[in-house]
Amino acid sequence: MNFLESREKALRVAQIVSEKKGENIVIIDVSKALGITDFIIICTGATPLQRKAIQRTIEEEMEKLGFTPRGVEGREGTGWTLLDYYDFIVHIFSPRAREFYGLEELYQNLPKITEF
Repeated sequence: MNFLESREKALRVAQIVSEKKGENIVIIDVSKALGITDFIIICTGATPLQRKAIQRTIEEEMEKLGFTPRGVEGREGTGWTLLDYYDFIVHIFSPRAREFYGLEELYQNLPKITEF
């Protein structure tokens, strides 16, 4: 199994999302605030097809590196999918769901990575 630090994995996922034309990608360092994960990655996919492609590609690429998600949450039509990889969690939102849930507001005072 390939060893990657949490930050490296989060950065790789952000790159994958960017390659799939995901929008408004942000990585939030929650390592000092939460005990359940180190990073939260939030992104937007414009359509259900794009969001599914982002999810599928993340899962495929992480599998190649030897990582499988602890859990995958979200149903068709909700506009929100969550991939839990233990040390990072990915939230893939529709534009409407992202605005509605306002997840970034919960972590507004924590360090963010927006360049990858």
